[in-house]
Amino acid sequence: MSDHAEERTPGVQQVNSVLHAVRILELFAAQGQEYLSLTQISRSLGIHKTTVYRLLRTLQSVGWVQQSESNGQYRLGSGILLAASAVTIRRTGHDLITEEMEQLAQRFHEMVVLATVHDGTGICVDLVKSRYNLSMMTAVGYPVPLNAGATGKTLLAAQPDDQVCRLTQHLPAAEISPLLETINQIRTQGYCFSEGEVDLGASAVAVPLHLGDTIYVMSISGPGERLRQIGYESLRIALQESVRRIQQKYVSLIHFGGVSG
Repeated sequence: MSDHAEERTPGVQQVNSVLHAVRILELFAAQGQEYLSLTQISRSLGIHKTTVYRLLRTLQSVGWVQQSESNGQYRLGSGILLAASAVTIRRTGHDLITEEMEQLAQRFHEMVVLATVHDGTGICVDLVKSRYNLSMMTAVGYPVPLNAGATGKTLLAAQPDDQVCRLTQHLPAAEISPLLETINQIRTQGYCFSEGEVDLGASAVAVPLHLGDTIYVMSISGPGERLRQIGYESLRIALQESVRRIQQKYVSLIHFGGVSG
């Protein structure tokens, strides 16, 4: 990585102290030795010793750097390790979901969608497309209506009550009552089926997926005729089994320090 960190994002005003701190952390990561002295860091990065000392003391105060009592040298602290572990868990958690989605798509040959709520809007954050050329055409990032279709209504049902009220307050009064009844039914059953509610002739089966504080919904969708042939119950069972496996692996990932199998 270049020492000229200021050039990383042209046109964006940089904060030199933050960039210098990042360069110090990157230097630790790049070195084969555990400890570095103040002089080594200063010479390697071309930053004055006084500046390096102030940065090290700041990083030390938040646990990102530790100083040896015996030799006065510095090493990475537990704070940065916790941050790195959190990144690993999130990335590996996404890998766990993608793996299950791909297996479902291979098994049923239909589109598998992962959706969540962002800034009050349902959105597709990942998908594995059907093998059929005539399957529904869509892409990551498309909006998911929360008041129609299995995916959207399951997303809505998975939100806390105050969120449900906020997300439905714009709807006509006549639509809110039946929608709330559907939400209660989804919460009781743990899944939702839909036919032709969003796209004509399209059906979907959806189940909620909770990973830590993040709420997702995973669904299988495609032409109604094909999904009825497979059987909504078979799709529902397969989705719920996938969700259970993802959640079990995710819990193990957290408990055992982000190590995945």
